[in-house]
Amino acid sequence: MIDVRAVDVVVMGGGPAGSVTAALLAQAGASVVVVERERFPRLHPGEGVAPGSLAVLDGLDLRAPLAERYTLRGGTRVTCARTGRTQRFSYDDAYADLGPGFIAPRAHLDDALLRRAAELGAEVLTPASIEDVLFEGGRARGVRISLPDSTRLGFVARVIVDATGQESLLARRLDAREPIAGLDRAAMLAWWQHAARREGDEEGDLEAVVTPHGWIWHAPLPGVVSSLGALCSPAWARNRQRGESTDDFYARTLDDAAPVRAMVRRATRLTPARAQSGFAFTAPRRAGEGWVLVGDAAGFVDPLFDSGMHLAIGGGAEAARAVLDALAADDLSAQRFARYAARVRRATELYAGLTQAFYAGTLPDAMFEARTRAARQPWASILAGDVFGEDPPWRAALRARFPLRH
Repeated sequence: MIDVRAVDVVVMGGGPAGSVTAALLAQAGASVVVVERERFPRLHPGEGVAPGSLAVLDGLDLRAPLAERYTLRGGTRVTCARTGRTQRFSYDDAYADLGPGFIAPRAHLDDALLRRAAELGAEVLTPASIEDVLFEGGRARGVRISLPDSTRLGFVARVIVDATGQESLLARRLDAREPIAGLDRAAMLAWWQHAARREGDEEGDLEAVVTPHGWIWHAPLPGVVSSLGALCSPAWARNRQRGESTDDFYARTLDDAAPVRAMVRRATRLTPARAQSGFAFTAPRRAGEGWVLVGDAAGFVDPLFDSGMHLAIGGGAEAARAVLDALAADDLSAQRFARYAARVRRATELYAGLTQAFYAGTLPDAMFEARTRAARQPWASILAGDVFGEDPPWRAALRARFPLRH
């Protein structure tokens, strides 16, 4: 016997996209259940929070308490490992005055967002597993879940929000995932102690070191811990020697870049290296009859522009607005969600086109050559997360210069 209850919305996944969507829905008075399979806090990559996400955190009364705990991030520095060219993009140079972003330990940030959703009235079930998404007449109608004690629950919902991350449960079920051309990169990452970081106003800057085979990031977390990860081309991944462990290959990849060697010369690695590959994709259908995809479930580009976290937080806010509008109109059709899907698609495709150009080798030169403030403004704005809504002239120019290749 399964206990079945009716709610307005079931959110599958309690990461940033799911938590933000659920928190905003609950804040507006909707009945919401969040189903998360992992127990928080959890170790997770993706620590950069773009300034463009902070208005959403303001709406949840989270910016101030989080700012007290996290490393403030005033910009992004890009360095070429081979030539030594370097360029800093300060968020102060962006077209919109968005202020600084954060470098945030995801274990704490994800937990804080999920707790906030619960404080605002969302029912959070964790750990809990989705057994099935139930459809009737082509429309999503509910979910069936199981708890660790073997209890099984059913929820009939007016809307199902898929925030299951790169698992992308609904898109996989509907066979609606497509790889993004040219972004077949392998990732390796680990956390370090005492990696060298910049000082003063630049201490919290994300550092992106461009290498012949990809790029390496350094995200300085609060205190003395940093996240260092490498995005590698298929050719470099094939350079892994027979029998070479992930730890050794990761170490060799970092050692191949002189600026990174300097960062870790006196540092200690705290965790084994983690590897991930084949994760860049998009879901052409981001919404349907009674369902919406949000965050990584709707597609993942690359960590290059912090797109994943910003599409999770900003996209969660977009999704919440769309769902509230649909609930108020009692119209849960795919057409009702079309504007949401289009807005998220445009933001995702902008990130994807720029990232393709980066790996093709055309984007780094454009960024390194941006010596005046006017030339830096478009790049600072993208890095700050100014990607949603209709394109202003500067964004339209970037789309035309660096279009998404299918």
